[in-house]
Amino acid sequence: MRLRVGLVGLGEVAQLMHIPTLHKLQEQFELTAVHDVSPSVLARVADHWKIAKRYDTAAALFADSEIDAVLILSPDQHHGEQARAAIAAGKHVFIEKPACLTAADLETLVAAEVASDRVVMVGYMRRFAPAFMAAKQELASFGPISYVRVRDVICEGPWFFNQTDKVVTPSGDIPAALIDESRALRKAMMDAMCGADAPAIVRRGYEVMTGLCSHSLSAMRDLLGGSPKRVLGAQLSQNGEQLTAMFDYGSFTAIYECLIDDIARFDAGIEVFSKNKRLNFRYNTPYLRNLPMTLEVQESTADSNLVRTLGPFHKDAFQIELEAFHASIANGAPNRTPPSDSREDIELFSKILAVAKSTLAE
Repeated sequence: MRLRVGLVGLGEVAQLMHIPTLHKLQEQFELTAVHDVSPSVLARVADHWKIAKRYDTAAALFADSEIDAVLILSPDQHHGEQARAAIAAGKHVFIEKPACLTAADLETLVAAEVASDRVVMVGYMRRFAPAFMAAKQELASFGPISYVRVRDVICEGPWFFNQTDKVVTPSGDIPAALIDESRALRKAMMDAMCGADAPAIVRRGYEVMTGLCSHSLSAMRDLLGGSPKRVLGAQLSQNGEQLTAMFDYGSFTAIYECLIDDIARFDAGIEVFSKNKRLNFRYNTPYLRNLPMTLEVQESTADSNLVRTLGPFHKDAFQIELEAFHASIANGAPNRTPPSDSREDIELFSKILAVAKSTLAE
């Protein structure tokens, strides 16, 4: 089955990740239509990829009966509303993470999905990376976990992709009313989750959680079989771009560290320990495609130490997740990341935020 696809939002993740991947997967997908609120971005991206159908509004794209599925790649505050509209129009929906910014918005999306027969998938691509999947298999015979380290210590994407690609940006042509409306919606959602009187460090911290942190914390949940029992500690610093959190998993503790700065490196991954075993994998920047990932498994005994390396794995996680999206629609394959799965992320973000706010108040 070849699915006819429409894209809503043509920013950097669309230009650098999803459009090239869809073009590569032409046996599964036909990219037939696009929408962006910037007329210049819409025209230049569609011209470059020779996409004939160009819509001024998301609603017009959803109304196209010749589209089977849509990818929601717009700013986060619009995900829920646009995904619900696409479901109502009978489309299958892929939503870039996060599914939504607020618990209330997410619940209405979950209800819309449950009431439909459409596949709705949230794009947590790190959970589809081959090294991650290999780690899940290794953990099946790993023994009791004693400790976990999760990290995102990174430089943002432009440092990497500006060396290899050029992203088309708006030429000042987004209508002012749309900008004001979008900003007001985002502020209302941030007020709902952070508190109307929340300081800037808390607001930025929540943005980082729903953006960068959601990748690793979602992967942590998947790898460890669920969310932690509680948040033992959390601290925000560096204007909200540094977060350290400690999680109680009952028989073990997990530590998460996050930092965004301007040092050119991408140090992200998960390390899991038992009494005599360790597994470790690192993610590379997603902005340079097909970079290798490996899984290292170490096992020590009284008189030996064995280190195995699985990989390198070069297949791109964005490609694998879109293949999984297609398989769920075409073959009824399990959907590993429906909107309901994102409930645990929103709940965990809220708990981290509550502890971090109490720390700031001390």
